[in-house]
Amino acid sequence: MQGYRLRGSYATDNNAPAKAGDEVSVYYSLSFPGGAVFESNMNGSPLNFTLGTRAVIPGFDRAIRGMSPGQTKTVVLIPDEAYGEKNESLVRTVPLSEGMDLVSSMDKANVTVSLIPGYPCPMIEYLPPGGKYYSYLFTNITEDSVTIDTNKPLVGKDLQFTITLDSVIAGA
Repeated sequence: MQGYRLRGSYATDNNAPAKAGDEVSVYYSLSFPGGAVFESNMNGSPLNFTLGTRAVIPGFDRAIRGMSPGQTKTVVLIPDEAYGEKNESLVRTVPLSEGMDLVSSMDKANVTVSLIPGYPCPMIEYLPPGGKYYSYLFTNITEDSVTIDTNKPLVGKDLQFTITLDSVIAGA
């Protein structure tokens, strides 16, 4: 069985192109086109998922289809292929005191502040106990008001992925 190796109870084919229904392991880096990498698993564990199950954004899934293990490619995804377009109804300007009250009400143990190149300020990510994940981008801060954007991170952005397909388990 040249070109095959066993992984668990399934055989992987190191020559077969990836297709819907296959379990894949991938390494990737993420940036905005022409920008610095701000997310990567290249020096860590691979991302494992089954193609065609909506486990990842649509353009990322499509980019892997047809790749063979060991192959690397770089793709730029437009918002429709990634996280979608920005929803302006999720952007609102409130009195500064209301914005400060929102931040003060957060359980600090469940807050993450992320710096993403290309964003005007840090992103505050909050997961209340037993709750739903929220992200907040505070912009246009004046002494009277603040604009709060609660769109998901990376929405409305073109994204550049460099993807290396590590392995494929056919029809897992």
